Amino acid sequence: MVRDRVVVGAFGADSRAREIARRLRDEGHEVVLVGGEQSAEQLVRTAVAEDASRIVADGDEDDLERLRALCAELGVDAPQVGTPRCDAANARER
Repeated sequence: MVRDRVVVGAFGADSRAREIARRLRDEGHEVVLVGGEQSAEQLVRTAVAEDASRIVADGDEDDLERLRALCAELGVDAPQVGTPRCDAANARER
């Protein structure tokens, strides 16, 4: 089984990011927790450096759109970008 590497972070406080990281790890995913107060640039560059397949970030839609745009701008094979609300529910299906 190939483990899915997921970068987890937050644009603000990281309490939800830590919670989702714990849940994803319990479900067998390899998690790179970068914590809170991250910029879109920091999250994308971490995903590139860690060769992650997904970024899960706690932020609003504008934050997530910036992540997607940055992936496109840097020519990154756009990792799946999601929020803890939607991604945790779908993590078991992947």
